[in-house]
Amino acid sequence: MKTVLTKEQVMTVLKKVFSYLVIAGALVAGFAIGRFTQSYPPVKEANPYQAIHSIKNVSIAVNESNELMLIDRSTGKYQMYSNRIYQNASSNE
Repeated sequence: MKTVLTKEQVMTVLKKVFSYLVIAGALVAGFAIGRFTQSYPPVKEANPYQAIHSIKNVSIAVNESNELMLIDRSTGKYQMYSNRIYQNASSNE
């Protein structure tokens, strides 16, 4: 018994094989990207105010735009910590 493959049968088999190859390729690419990003961790930025634990070292201020600032007393450098400070939760702003 000879079986003759038609063009339609070959195309359906090739479509299935191609779809499985695409899925396998996506999985391999995902694992490769995960392995690549694991070997290059993000660089942590140093926070200059992370070690300050005393009010003797910093001043806390609110400027005219209602922005919170921490000011290092020794250097005079400041850092903004929020964009807006609300005076009262029940205000009608």
